[in-house]
Amino acid sequence: MDQSLVDRTLDYLSAGPAGDAAALDAVCDPGFESVRCDGAGRVVTLSRAEFMARVRVPRDQGWELVGEISCLATSEYDGLGMVVVRRVQRGGVPVLCTFVWRREKGEWTTLLREFTFVLDRGQHLT
Repeated sequence: MDQSLVDRTLDYLSAGPAGDAAALDAVCDPGFESVRCDGAGRVVTLSRAEFMARVRVPRDQGWELVGEISCLATSEYDGLGMVVVRRVQRGGVPVLCTFVWRREKGEWTTLLREFTFVLDRGQHLT
């Protein structure tokens, strides 16, 4: 497992709940998309602007990380790195995410995509 990719992803994951929109704004590619799907087959794609607007919502109304975060796997191909993460949302609902990063000059610099699979059909995708 590529620890530098895991560390970069964990930094990214901690910025949202901390309300650090500037950190997320700096790391998300201009073409960033957050693609969310659930067990019922529903899919919602948030543009970078929609995602950033969500981050700027006060924490008591927005998203938060609860419980443990586990990085399950990493891979790299042609300057792109992927990290598969299991995390927990409100109500103890497990969520699987894959984050796609760009490597530049040996560093993981830019987040291109976030693919999220919500296991519980009752959870909201956005």
